[in-house]
Amino acid sequence: METPTEGEQSLPGLEPETEGKESPPRADRRRRPERKIEILQAVSSLMEEGGRKVTTAAVAERLGLSEAALYRHFRGKEAMFQALGEYLESHLLHPVNQMMDSGESALTQLARLFDYHLRFFDEHPGLCRLFLVEGVSGEAASIGVRMVALHRKYTSQVKQLLRRGQAEGEIPPHLPVESAALLFVGLIQARTLQYIVSGFQDHPPRHGSEWWNFFLRAILFSETVHANDD
Repeated sequence: METPTEGEQSLPGLEPETEGKESPPRADRRRRPERKIEILQAVSSLMEEGGRKVTTAAVAERLGLSEAALYRHFRGKEAMFQALGEYLESHLLHPVNQMMDSGESALTQLARLFDYHLRFFDEHPGLCRLFLVEGVSGEAASIGVRMVALHRKYTSQVKQLLRRGQAEGEIPPHLPVESAALLFVGLIQARTLQYIVSGFQDHPPRHGSEWWNFFLRAILFSETVHANDD
């Protein structure tokens, strides 16, 4: 199944900060955003390994830089995690907005979204821990709060698609949308957790079609349930 276009792989919000400053040589202007991406890739790599606290010293060591060099690009570890959080947020939420304008049916969009995000986490193992807030709350004080808010936004978007499916007659009108959205997100969380526990050997897209079909049967053939949905 086709997936939405990710666009360029550069991380968002990492343009050179040149306003009000003397412009550096051309080579330096190219290097600054590239170095920021390298730093974030190093943070993600350290998170993938697990069991090792992500510190500015560890990031600098991974890149062969001094800690002072890191601070030319980020104010500290908190800023690094916030940039990673922004990258993750854009890749979870932006594809939904893209697909809502595609004219496809709600179920087709949900299927594409499910497949896309399994593949995204397969390609970004370090971000799996961030998505699950697994071992990262102690790394940066605000990242856990940001991830909780992200999960709420993501679940809300899935609920929108489910409700549209109900309005279009694809999905039974009696389906408890809140529960169905939590099941959708929970299946992605479960595959992501299995990926971590397996040492990143049990790739999320594996059996993805079976997991999607399970979700489809759950929402299309569910019995009438009286629930208080948002």
